Amino acid sequence: MGERKDAKTESEDELWGLAYSKLVPWTVRRHHVNPADAEEMVQDAMRLFVKSGNEEGRLLRSRDCGIVNVAEHAYRSQKWRFVIAHEMGHFLRHPNDDNFEACTRGDLSNYTGTGRESEANDFASELLMPGFLFKKKCDRNRPSLRDIVEIATDFQTSVTATALRFVLFAPEPCAVIHSTDGIVDWLDWSPNFCVGIRRGTRLNDRTYAGDLFAGKHVDDRASQVDGDAWSDSAWAADIELFEHSRKVAPGSVLTFLWHRA
Repeated sequence: MGERKDAKTESEDELWGLAYSKLVPWTVRRHHVNPADAEEMVQDAMRLFVKSGNEEGRLLRSRDCGIVNVAEHAYRSQKWRFVIAHEMGHFLRHPNDDNFEACTRGDLSNYTGTGRESEANDFASELLMPGFLFKKKCDRNRPSLRDIVEIATDFQTSVTATALRFVLFAPEPCAVIHSTDGIVDWLDWSPNFCVGIRRGTRLNDRTYAGDLFAGKHVDDRASQVDGDAWSDSAWAADIELFEHSRKVAPGSVLTFLWHRA
């Protein structure tokens, strides 16, 4: 996927016309509507940008033809390539998806769950960050979010998607955690990460992520923190963690943790 284009070329117009000619009859059959209603549905769905604030992208398809719409806010950010790759994953892996179902921010944040959205995210991650290329960049001494940002720049992907890919390949025991309003809402970790952290955990002032939510200044680097600041597991107090946390959106913090093997 190369540079974005803000205006369609003549050949692109032809492709859109071909897609439209296929999508209207498909919609009539799939949704049991008359041709006029089908045309209106397709015209609405074929807008270049999805306008709803919660939507990130939408795949409009017939059996062998598809159009990906991207939310304007996503198109203007680092996420646009991942949104397109995610919808491509739906096109290739989920042929029976509904034509007019949009993917929301929650769907594209479903990195660690199961089901169709997680499968589409896995497809997008492998497409944009192929394992045979990505793994070579993950052997870092004392890793931090700075390393992940560097890799994200190389692959032109978001920091969050890159961090989740990083914990899959890094030799160090590590985890990536996303928190909203001071509560852990999702996380993923490498198989050798020894600190048990639960979704729904409320962060305290012994974590740097907790300090960020409290409005305190936090240095933008990995710093040592007690294992039991993040976990109430019996062995957590014996593990020295290194934490690097950053605000990634209003009310949201991304945290990278690692410990020595």
